[in-house]
Amino acid sequence: MNSDALAARIENLLGSTPSSSSESIPSRPPPPIPDHEIIARIGGGSYGEVWLARSVTGALRAVKVVWRSHFSSERPYEREFHGIVQFEPISRSHPGVVNVLHVGRDDAAGCFFYVMELADAAEKKVISKSVISETVPEPTAVARSTDLLNTDSLITGYSPRTLASELKARARLPVIEAVSLGVQLAGALGHLHRHRLVHRDVKPSNVIFVHGQAKLADIGLVTGVHEERSFVG
Repeated sequence: MNSDALAARIENLLGSTPSSSSESIPSRPPPPIPDHEIIARIGGGSYGEVWLARSVTGALRAVKVVWRSHFSSERPYEREFHGIVQFEPISRSHPGVVNVLHVGRDDAAGCFFYVMELADAAEKKVISKSVISETVPEPTAVARSTDLLNTDSLITGYSPRTLASELKARARLPVIEAVSLGVQLAGALGHLHRHRLVHRDVKPSNVIFVHGQAKLADIGLVTGVHEERSFVG
């Protein structure tokens, strides 16, 4: 295969965007997240939601909340929780995998959650503190005030910088950049495989950029090699 054909093959593979079968669930207030203040909902799937949050140190994070009520039984819910617990230390041992920084659960609220590093913003919009309350549904036990915020503005209207957003904005990537991304992601997949884990939905929208580094995301789709499916979406 000549270089032009190889480039076309790589660009075609990186540019494919299979549609997701997950349907977004209605927004509901998250439980209190230790040492974090919720800012806004930034995504969701069939079994959980992703929220933009600020830690007590001022760092912006992504928080995934997975609800027991969206599972048909206790077993798959517990399996997903223990899978995330197992994955947490592994996630921080390779630069090509999104880092899970904390895992917790709130049985009274009927959910578990995990805090992750936040993807770079595809586009940033800035608003004042006075309208923060509009971004979080009421009633909520989180973000009742802005006392913990130590800046005069917040990032809102956030959407993550992903390989999909890059392809949408740029149409196609230069060959050298595409090959470099392929090598980085292959290394991340190899790292998962060495820990007997697989990512079941590698696609441009599940590749995020954190400080410019490409990383595999949507970790709810990371499962053991013998698991038939993952329920977290």
